Order: sequence, then structure tokens, then C-alpha cells
Amino acid sequence: MLTVAVLGPLSVRRDGVPVAVPSGKTTEVLIRLALEAGRPVRAAALIEDLWDGAASPNALQAKVSKLRRVLGDPGLVSGDALGYTLHVAPGEVDALRVLADPDAVAGLALFAGDEILPDAGEGAWVQPWRARLADARLRLAELSFAVRLDGAVVGELEALVAAHPLREELWRLLITALYRDGRQGDALATFRRARTVLADELGVDPGPLLRALERQILVQDAALAPGNLPALSSSLIGREGDLTAVAGLLAGSRLVTVVGPAGVGKTRLAVEVARGSGGWLVRLDTAGSVWAAVGEAFAIAEATPAMVLDRLRGLQGLVLLDNCEHLVLALAPVVESILGAAPGVTLLATSQVPLGLDGEITYTLEPLPPDAAATLFRERAGRHRRIAADEDVGGVIRRLDGLPLAIELAAARTKALPVPEIARRLDDRFAVLRDPHGRRPARQRTLHAAIGWSYDLLFPDDQRGLWALSVFAGGAPLPAVEQVLGELSVPRAAALDVLDRLVDRSLAFADIGDGSVRYRLLDSVRAFGAERLTDAGLTSVAASAHAAWYASAAGRAAAGLRGPEQASHLDFARRERANLDAAVTWTLDHDPALGLRIVNGFGWAWIFLGAGAAAAARSRSMLAAADSAPGLAASAPGSAAEDRVDALLFASWFEASGGDLERAFADVAAARAISPLPRTLLFQAFLHSQQGRPAEALVALGEFRPFAAGWELGAAWLLEAWARTALGEVAQAAAACEDALRLLTPLGDAWVLSHAEALLGGLAQAGHAYPAAVDHLARAASGAHRLGFAAAEALHLANLGRAQQQNGMLPEALETLDRAAATAESVGELRGAAFARTRRARVLRALGRLDECRAELGTARGWYETAGGGDGDLLSAQMIAALDDDRPALERVLAAARAAGDHEVELLTLDALARRHAAAGDHLAAGVLAAAADALLPAVGHQVTPADRLDRII
Repeated sequence: MLTVAVLGPLSVRRDGVPVAVPSGKTTEVLIRLALEAGRPVRAAALIEDLWDGAASPNALQAKVSKLRRVLGDPGLVSGDALGYTLHVAPGEVDALRVLADPDAVAGLALFAGDEILPDAGEGAWVQPWRARLADARLRLAELSFAVRLDGAVVGELEALVAAHPLREELWRLLITALYRDGRQGDALATFRRARTVLADELGVDPGPLLRALERQILVQDAALAPGNLPALSSSLIGREGDLTAVAGLLAGSRLVTVVGPAGVGKTRLAVEVARGSGGWLVRLDTAGSVWAAVGEAFAIAEATPAMVLDRLRGLQGLVLLDNCEHLVLALAPVVESILGAAPGVTLLATSQVPLGLDGEITYTLEPLPPDAAATLFRERAGRHRRIAADEDVGGVIRRLDGLPLAIELAAARTKALPVPEIARRLDDRFAVLRDPHGRRPARQRTLHAAIGWSYDLLFPDDQRGLWALSVFAGGAPLPAVEQVLGELSVPRAAALDVLDRLVDRSLAFADIGDGSVRYRLLDSVRAFGAERLTDAGLTSVAASAHAAWYASAAGRAAAGLRGPEQASHLDFARRERANLDAAVTWTLDHDPALGLRIVNGFGWAWIFLGAGAAAAARSRSMLAAADSAPGLAASAPGSAAEDRVDALLFASWFEASGGDLERAFADVAAARAISPLPRTLLFQAFLHSQQGRPAEALVALGEFRPFAAGWELGAAWLLEAWARTALGEVAQAAAACEDALRLLTPLGDAWVLSHAEALLGGLAQAGHAYPAAVDHLARAASGAHRLGFAAAEALHLANLGRAQQQNGMLPEALETLDRAAATAESVGELRGAAFARTRRARVLRALGRLDECRAELGTARGWYETAGGGDGDLLSAQMIAALDDDRPALERVLAAARAAGDHEVELLTLDALARRHAAAGDHLAAGVLAAAADALLPAVGHQVTPADRLDRII
């Protein structure tokens, strides 16, 4: 990064390292280009400005070449004989920053000495720049004096007035400083002097501000008394909207309270609002008496209420009451007295809880959004070391809740730690987020102290409320919090009041909508609450109550997930995902039996929602914990054994969805070894369907059906309908689908009914009714999407894409199959993704886009070879072999297709072999193979259209 300082003697740095630039014209070229900062300057203009037009383009080019060499990067100065550009950001050129930045303290510090642009030469071009910058320096000086007007600055202001006698703002500042120094007569005399100078030099009277100042001095207006706001110490980032909003509220109300959690920046915002209108700061964080704190702010020793009110009675301005939360009760009579006795006073308060007074308007200050938080972190970190523009700070920002205090404390660590290391250490955030040697008030030097200040103001029950909420991940529903609070000895009748007070104090947030409420904590507050819960020795009590509540919810889900209440249980499973994971994690070490109830209760929910590898890992971890738990081992009798069987069966489904069919079959075998429950056969049939082996699926379903009833029997008929369709037995498939719908429709299970709609689409395909198939499958995919069934949606989209291809809708098929693959991958349903990509490759081949076809097949084959097969495995292998004209590979595919009973792939492979023999001149063999392929048409004519047979012998 390049920085250029030109206000004083030229100083250039590249990535923080000084660069020596030759004096003379090379320096002047650099300054001329720097003042344009990234904008091109015509070569003719450079020659005119720097050489008065008396130089050749070669002379300019020579200076530019020298400049490129000294900068060490030719790319920093681009251009040619027509013009040149210096690639530097405007903010990295001090002169441009001064013109853009209203910060008086920072801006004045950039000027060095009396001369401005001393190394820029004496060309006519530089004079307007010097005039603008001189005016900017004067404006910044005025802003600087405006915040420190007292007797100490009178001499400096006299000198400036002498140098700039026509600048009314300087006269105003000098007169105000004299008055505040107790020199009323000198102030009025100076006003008369200003009036004479303006009349003699310009023939005008003083402006309205100066005339108003004279009147204020004559009546000794209290508003002229100096305010006590701190000087601006840092820029306010990401709060522009909040500034405008609070200022707008103050325009219509005399009492506004900014509320928000500790560390969110209430004081910093309020000071900036007060600065905009002139104001007084009353610090209440260490105050014992509100009246004494107000008196101290106005320099009233041993203040009584009467003395304070007398001082405020004539004041026209804003008084900022900062950090009110610990004095809310004591504040009420003070605020009411001030508002009643001093009609010119407006009160702005900051507090973690509203003051609760009539006429009060509250403004909730939210944490910073991510972009603003990142900007703040970079800006504050930049005070310690340069943070590269491409350095990723997201890992830190995501864990700091958008709290400016936390962000600034983390940024302070950059002087000793790299950003990734700060992010890693935030697991122990309170050790990292501290600046014990800083100049902040003690409770702002560490995030722990800031939150602790709020916590110490809570009632004991409210502190326990914070403990209870700290157990929850991602928010908490009210009934669950009530249960945990009950175990922490807070009566259920008091729970709602506890939560209300935590919300009032900005320690908790209530998200209300759709007739429900969820309570959540910022991560930092949650970590603090968990720490205090541990200190109280009650972590296990709270975690046990948390897990027990979710186990009860699991029981309700197990009973209702396959009926009309399915949607509400699925919404619960989505919303409470983090809490369910937390509960299961805790039970692994403390109560595996309870964990199995949670895992099994939400098993179907995770199947419907498309949970693959993650759900498999969850089930497997719980099973491992159960192995070592008394009463839950594989040999345990009764319900414990059944819980283990169910966990294994769900794990098998998840493993199959994640692509590990071998392990899935092993899970089912292990379940049958524990207890040969009939439902193990249903899962076995499902696994065969994932393999693309419909005949084996039918065998398992035949064994299962005599023992099945209700939903499980309906699901079995649906699986049979799929298997019959895959085997070309259309009439039997239709009958099975009818049986399934007869059983399932009254139950109202939307997930299984969407699969039934998909099966109707498959049957329409089998009857060559492709438009109807597209309609059925589109409805199935749309329904699954609407209900949030991502895995089912991906499957239906894959089938819809195939139907669209068969219906001649090739562009639509490509788009649909791409969505199918992406949807499957988004939930870890890799089997479905491979299946969709195989079908997409089929469309690409039909379009003649063979390179894209190979790429899709390569992705699919990579998964099939790792997973040990699956639906679409043989088709993808056949297509690769056909594209490569690989006879041995085609013969291997043919053998595998015949062994698996996959007549579609068998037919397509026979076509490919026939074509190869014909190309080699062996027409006899080609004819035999072609006839064998045609003989299969009665069995698979519903699956293969003439357009699919790209290798057919014509």
C-alpha cells in the first residue's frame, strides 16, 4: 500500500517502508499526480504545470521512469505519453484526507510547519491547492478551538484574528473565549472592534451569529457557559442512522433514553449526539447521589437540588445523563424536577433499562451489523499495525456480537497477535477481550467487567434467569426456559417476570412472532452466564433439565411426525437444531438413555429434512455411548434394546443418504442381531432401493408386509410401487400406489404424499404420458420445497428432469437437474447429487455437448466408486464406456446390468456394443446384439425413448 504526505516535506511510504524520492521535478511530478489520487492527468497538463510548457514529452517520461524505479513497483504509475496515473487511494494522501475529513484533531496534526505543499514548486497550478488547504487548516483550527473555549486559548485566537481579520467565525470564538474567561467587558470591546473592521474593509455589518452573541453577552445568557463534553477521541463508525434517529427524537421530546446491552456503544453515540447540539455530560457510573453528579458536571461544589435547578433554569441546551441503570429509582424525582424547572433543558439518558417516566421515549441501540463491525475492527486495529485489505477478519467479527467494546478490545490485541490467532483464542473470550492498561474506565477495560456491571445489578432470581438462558444454544422457547428455571429453584409463576426484567435490562432479547416468543442472549452474555452457572455448581442441573425438556419434545415428535402435525414438528426440529445438538452432546457423557430418546424421537424429522452425514454421526456417537452405559448394551432386554435398534435403523438411513451403503447394511444387520423386529425389513428394502436393486427390495417388502400396519404398511406399498416401476411392471406398480394412497391419505403425512405424487409421475412416464409425468413431478418437487424437504425435493427434481428430457424439453431438463444436484449437495445427500448429475450428463450427451457430459460423469463416478454403488451407478459407467468406445468396459457393464436385472442399462450397452462391432465391419455380431437390444424393449420401453438410443444401429 502506498501513502503520500505532501502537506509538509514530502514523505512517501510503501507498505510502511519509507521511500526516498529525488527532489526537484521528480518530486513535483509525484505530488501533482498524488493530488489527483488514482485519476489520470494528461501529459500536456503535466508539462504545462511543472515546466511552464517548456519541456518535451521525453523529459516528462524520463521523470516518470525514475519515479517508477524509486517506488519499486512500476504498476504504481501507469500510463503513456498521453497521460499518467498514480495508483494511490485518496485516503492515503494527507492533503486529500484533510479536505474530506471533518475531524479537527486528526486533520490539524497532518500539517507540519507554516508552509503548505513546500515541495510542490512554485507553478501557477499549485496556488489554488495551497489556498484550499490553508482555508481547510483554518476551518479545522476553528473546529478545534470550538471544543476548548476558555482563557487558555485567547492568545492563539488573537493571533489568528490578526492574520485573518475578515473571518467572522474567528471573532466569534475569541469573543466567546474572553467571556468564558470572565472578561465580559473585553468580550464586548472585541465585538465592537470586529464591527469596525468589517465595516471598514467590507462595508458590511456583523452577521447574525455575531450579533446574537453580543445579545447573549449583554444578558449573560447561561447557554454561553462552557460545556463539558469530552474531546472527540475516535471516529464513530456504523452509527450514522442511529445519530439521525436520536437527534430526530430529541427534536420532539425532552426526555430520550438510549437503551442497549453493555458494550454496545450507548455512551459514545450519546456524546456525539450531544456534541451536535452542545451539551453537558453527567457521569453517573460512579455517582452516589444524582444531584451531586449533576452539580459536579456544572462545577457546583456541594450542590443542593435548589442550587442545581437555579443553575439550569436559564440554560438552553442538552444534558446527557450517562449510565443510569443502577440509579433508576433515584433518577425519577431528579429528572422530573429538572424538566419542570428548566424549560430550555432537554435530557438524553443512556441506560440498560428504560427510566420508566411519563413522556420518556426510548431508543434501542442494536449491535453493529457485520460490515460496520469489520470496518470498526480494521480502523481500530490500524492504530496498532496495518491490516491488509485482503486479510480476513470475519472469523473474529462473527464471534463478537457486533459489540463495539468487544470489537475494540479485540482490535487492541492485534499489536501482539495475528487476526486468526485472536479468532482462535475467542473460545476463552474473556481472557482475550481485556485491556487492563488502557485509559478507559475500569469497567470498560474488559468485556467481563462490562457485563459483570450489569449482572451485579440483577435480583438473585434474575441472575438465575441468565444462568438458565445460558444453557440454550440459538435461543430458547418460553416453556423450555420455565422448566430449566424451575430446576434452578425459580418458581414457574415468577419465570415470565424474570425474563421480562432481563429483556428490560438489555441482557436478553425477545423475538416475538407467529404467536410464539424465543429468548436469546448475545454470545458474550451467554458465556458470562455459563461461567456464573458453573461457579454456582449447577451446570449439570440446568443441562439435565434442558435435555429432559427436549426429550419430551422428541416423544411428541415421534408420535406426530407422520401425520397432520408434521409441519409443526419439522419447524420445531429446524428451529431447535442447535439446542437438540447441545442436548445430545450433553447426554453422551451423562445420560445416554435420554440421548437415545432424543435421537430416535427426531429420527424421522431428520430424514424428512434431508440430514445425512451429520445425523449419521450423531446417531453413531450416541450408540457408542450406549455401548458402555448400564442397561443399554446390545444384549439388554426390553425397551432399551428397542431404542438401540431404532437408533441403528435411523443411522442406516442416514448413512445411505450420505453415500455409505456398506455401513448402512451393516447397521441394519446389527439391528436385526439385537432384535429381529419386522420394521428392520422396511429399512432393508429402502437400502436396496438406494442400490438400484428393485428385485431385492421386493423380497424384503414381501417378508415385512404381513407384520405391518398403518403408516409403515403405506410406506411399504410406496416402496413396492417404486420397485415395480423400476422393473417395468406398470400395472402392479399402479395397484401398489393405490394401496399406499388408501392408507396414507387419511394420515395427512405431507412428506410421504409428495413421494406418492412422484410415483404417479413415474407411472405416467411408464405409460409414455410425459406431459402428465412432468406435471406430477413438478408438483412433487414444489411440495417438497414448500415443506422444506430438501432431500426429497432433490430426488423429485432429478426425476422431473428426466421426464422433461423424455418430453423433449432439453434446456429445461438441464436447469432442473442442475438444481437437483445443488439441492442434494446442500444437505449432504451425495447419492442424490450423483444421480442428478448422471441424468444431466445424459441430457448433455443428447445435445452433443460431450466435454460437459464427461465432466458431469466424472463427478458422479467419483462418488459411486467411493460409495460402492447406488441408483445411477451402472448408467454412469455405461455412458463413460460408450463415450470412450471401450469394449472391455462395456462388456463388464453388460454383465453387471444382467446380474442386477437392470434391463435399461443392458439395452443401452447392447446398442453401444452393436455399433462398435458394426464400425469394425463385424455386421453379423452387430446384428445379433442389436436384435438382443430390441428384444428388451417390451420390458423397458417405458424407460427408454428412441432419442435415448444414441448408439442404436440404424
